[in-house]
Amino acid sequence: MKKILFVITLLIGSLAKIAASPAAINFDNLPKNDKFQSLLLDFGNAYEAIKFPYVQSKALNVQAPSRATELEAAKKLYEFLEKQKKSNYDMEVLKLLTMRCLYNFDELNSSKMEKEFSRINKKYSKNAEHHWVYGNFLVTAGKPVDGMKELEKYLDMKNGMIGSFFIYDYAYAQFLSNMPLSAYYTITNGGSIPEKEIDNVQLLNLIKNLIKESSSSETYTKEQVWKVSQKKDEWNYVYSTMLGISIPCKDNWGLKLQPFTSKTPAVCILNPNDFSVAGNKVGISVLLLAYPESLYDDSVKQNYVNMFNTKGRSIVKISDNDFERYEIEDLSRYNDVRKGARCYLYISKIQPNKYAGAMCEHSFDFSSIKKDNDSNEPSYFKFEPAQNRLNEPVNIIILVDSCNALAEETDKLLEDMFKRSVFK
Repeated sequence: MKKILFVITLLIGSLAKIAASPAAINFDNLPKNDKFQSLLLDFGNAYEAIKFPYVQSKALNVQAPSRATELEAAKKLYEFLEKQKKSNYDMEVLKLLTMRCLYNFDELNSSKMEKEFSRINKKYSKNAEHHWVYGNFLVTAGKPVDGMKELEKYLDMKNGMIGSFFIYDYAYAQFLSNMPLSAYYTITNGGSIPEKEIDNVQLLNLIKNLIKESSSSETYTKEQVWKVSQKKDEWNYVYSTMLGISIPCKDNWGLKLQPFTSKTPAVCILNPNDFSVAGNKVGISVLLLAYPESLYDDSVKQNYVNMFNTKGRSIVKISDNDFERYEIEDLSRYNDVRKGARCYLYISKIQPNKYAGAMCEHSFDFSSIKKDNDSNEPSYFKFEPAQNRLNEPVNIIILVDSCNALAEETDKLLEDMFKRSVFK
């Protein structure tokens, strides 16, 4: 059984309020006989001790007890529910919850849990609660991205009518998907809930510990400024929560990244190389410059406009922002089969948004990382802090360098890129 551990700097006891799957069950629909109620009470008393995997306790250097008594309570309730010839939806969801706890301590394998979920999902396709329980299982089983998808199914089926327990579970899934800014946005309901009113202080602090404030007067490495996501729908994404930027790219493109300094902007250079003209391979260059407001004045913009023989100024929308767009044509360059240079210049000032980082953040699926061997030993991953969006405007300049022979291909490329881009 493959386990994935997340290295975090908080005692395991402080996670006690996070996963609240029992809230998915309507207890009024459960049997009322004394035997069942006794088993349910024992499981309820045991749940806090067994809802997280034993390996997570080891990852945090906490000496976890064997949990023999608690696991016995889960086993007895599971066996009781398994033997029932007549059942209802809430009994099925409760059984799924007991199975999740047994999986945590290697008392049940994941394939059995998956099979049971599939059966329930087929039988009760219009019900939502089993998606919540199964989503939490996937999260604590080291598949938080898949877990988020199940939790989102629950959210959609409930039309957003959910309680605080679910919000905490979803924020925890985001956190374990390496999205602390998104988790903070969730747990504060987009900033509408003050921190002092959040009763799950442990989870709030866990999230905040992975968020760092940003300043244009500080020095950062390119790894702190820029990150590259895993492939999603045939695209990767180069993103910067610090600058409020997310732009798509392909994994076979050329890529160069630089952080900003006190005198230079942050730089992202993309080189799409999937094109050819008359049998010759031809590339396109997309240069993105991000100037924090403290490094920028109107002369910077004017220098770029004057640098080229620009024409045809227009305003286009990209990620709900107005960008000035200039066309540039230079027949003295690329005067071969490429039929001259054809370039575009885009310029915009993006105002600060407190939660822009969450809008640009991308999940990371740790379970997709291949191990060097087939060992069942746990894999350890350390979370890297996320930088909050700079609290000042960021000025974006994009220069696209192409040729007339690829005019249609360039327009299609930019359409595909810009509809997936985020500037906040």
